[in-house]
Amino acid sequence: MIDSASEKIKILLQGKIPDLIDIEKIDDESKKKCAEQLNKLFDFMKETRDFILPLSRGELTDLKVSSNNFLGSPFKELHSRLLHLTWQAKQVANGDFNQRVDFMGEFSEAFNSMIISLDNNEKVLKNKIAELEDAMDRIKTLEGILPICSSCKKIRNKDSNPGEQSNWVQMESYISDKTDAEFSHSICPECMKRLYPDLADKISNKKSKI
Repeated sequence: MIDSASEKIKILLQGKIPDLIDIEKIDDESKKKCAEQLNKLFDFMKETRDFILPLSRGELTDLKVSSNNFLGSPFKELHSRLLHLTWQAKQVANGDFNQRVDFMGEFSEAFNSMIISLDNNEKVLKNKIAELEDAMDRIKTLEGILPICSSCKKIRNKDSNPGEQSNWVQMESYISDKTDAEFSHSICPECMKRLYPDLADKISNKKSKI
């Protein structure tokens, strides 16, 4: 029995699971008890191995290890936490950025940092979308037909009473209110000749001499 047990332990240390010792062939009671404990160890090792291998591949379903297997207890705990982590990752994917991991050391720091980054990026994206929507609203406001005075070129506010003078505003004011555009004022050559003919002639003469 000693030689058989020694050989099976050697196989175990090589990373393999040996066959169980045939207890029925052992007459000595103390050796039989020793063989029973070794068989229990072999069973625990096999059960733990069968639990760890799929776990290492990320397969988390249908994994079981007996409650009295002390060798498998740490891996049962790891399995439970990986299941919870998987659930948290799905929550994050659905937009819940309040999830945090606090039980996996450096991985926890990396995971939490990723969530914070995703949260910040989403906030920036939402702000950009809001700005674009606001810009689209302003563009829509300027689309279509604007009621404009054919004489003074003032624009009437949308859906307002055309008979009220206060509803007619300067074109610059109207556009400035609806967009981010700002105006600076100058005078075109045609208006210069019409309003300030003497000054227009002087400017024209200066240009001709250059």
